[in-house]
Amino acid sequence: MKIIIFSFFFVLTSITGCTQEKKDNSTLVSSKNKMVNSIPFLTKQKDFIYVDKTSLKPLTSQKFINASTFTPTGFATVENEKNEYAIIDENGKIVLDFSPQTISLDVVNGLTFYKKEIEYEKKMPIWKWDWNILGGDIEKEQTYHKVEIGVLESKQILLNEDIPYLDDYFYLNFISVNENHVYWNGTLYEIKKSRLNKIDNDIVELLENSRFIKESNKTYSIYELNNKKAIHNGLNGIETLSIQFGKETITLNAINKERYEPEVPKLLIDNKTNNIYAFPQYEKVFPKQIRKATSSQIDFIKKTSLIYSITNSPYFLLGVFDYDDDVWAFDWLYIDTKGNVVDNIDTYNFKVLDQIGYLVWPDAKMIIPHQYIEKNWKVGKINSYEGMNNLYIIRVEDVSKKLRMKGLWNKEKNTWEIKPEYYAITVLDAEKEIYALQKEENSLYTLYDNKNKKNIGSKSYKSINSEGLVNVKLNSGEDIYYYIDIYSGKEYKEN
Repeated sequence: MKIIIFSFFFVLTSITGCTQEKKDNSTLVSSKNKMVNSIPFLTKQKDFIYVDKTSLKPLTSQKFINASTFTPTGFATVENEKNEYAIIDENGKIVLDFSPQTISLDVVNGLTFYKKEIEYEKKMPIWKWDWNILGGDIEKEQTYHKVEIGVLESKQILLNEDIPYLDDYFYLNFISVNENHVYWNGTLYEIKKSRLNKIDNDIVELLENSRFIKESNKTYSIYELNNKKAIHNGLNGIETLSIQFGKETITLNAINKERYEPEVPKLLIDNKTNNIYAFPQYEKVFPKQIRKATSSQIDFIKKTSLIYSITNSPYFLLGVFDYDDDVWAFDWLYIDTKGNVVDNIDTYNFKVLDQIGYLVWPDAKMIIPHQYIEKNWKVGKINSYEGMNNLYIIRVEDVSKKLRMKGLWNKEKNTWEIKPEYYAITVLDAEKEIYALQKEENSLYTLYDNKNKKNIGSKSYKSINSEGLVNVKLNSGEDIYYYIDIYSGKEYKEN
């Protein structure tokens, strides 16, 4: 049984991601985090007010047409009757004034980052008009978006730009390097008194263990934080690799070939030493010769098209793209830094994903043994998210019934935590194993506590997100949104 990773029309280059599970580091500076005990509450008048989660007692007299939950740092976004957006603190004080710009928040290292954005039509000078000669129309305006990104606590503005709609787009995707440093938009920052100070830029890839890659004219260098001298310098991207086996030189062509050129090549070579470093962490040298391998393993290696470094191990992953019936699949071998080839290795905290987030490695054979797959079943796509550990959401097709359903498999116990009887399984809290289950397509979602093996509450919803925002259709046909406690099912709305 091979894991199906994409259909016939996709190619090997669909594999774009490797992930290694990490603990959530978005709130490392715990002293800045607050015990938030307030929640948006929907009134009969369809306004939101903030109430105490336990007593439901109103905390302020303020009313909003939309309101978010509070961040761990104590801030929320709200919308007024004019469709303007603002940020308030837990006392209801406005800390970022109302404006037509939509607002997003994210917390990293105990700091609250905000993004304000609005789309508008901008009048252009005559030399930038879009002349449609055949249609007779002249477009004198272009769509722009105005973006502001900053730190809420210090009011520091990191970016404030007006950008053509089809040009650069800026995301609120700050990444914690350690408790005193964050990475964003190609720049490494040090945190001092709730402000970000630039310490390095032109970074194209952030690696583990406070390492990062810089690029200049298609030449790459790997650095460590607080070390101005590069660990590896003058690296170039390659797609061809040669490895010695006895007197034979095995040349592998089109390794890690991408449909779209990645920002950092998946293989980097040091032209001075001929050392080759592999994606995703580029942390160890690929062996220059094979010391131990069988003849069948050598035949496999000659067809290899994917080489990834398995992080926190001495191994590299070797993949051969194989065509089996009407689906694409991978077969695998492994080689260590000394050049020893093996068919199997121990499980490592390392995953390979395809471009839309489905699991490729470890594959189905490693996750669900053949004896647990029923006669008419075909194992399909697999999902695994940060914090799920040995739990995997697996799609199973009953070939005889032509029915595709999802279940939650426990790899450690070799058992179904949730039997494959659901159209959709949504992870709301991976650590506490809280899920939203949808029995059939277009049916409603229910809350499920997998640790305690019980349903949560008695209600069902059109949608549920991890913050507890649910969507319900009333008897009148109107859709309403309000919040619930995903751990108890308690609803924060007026009956």
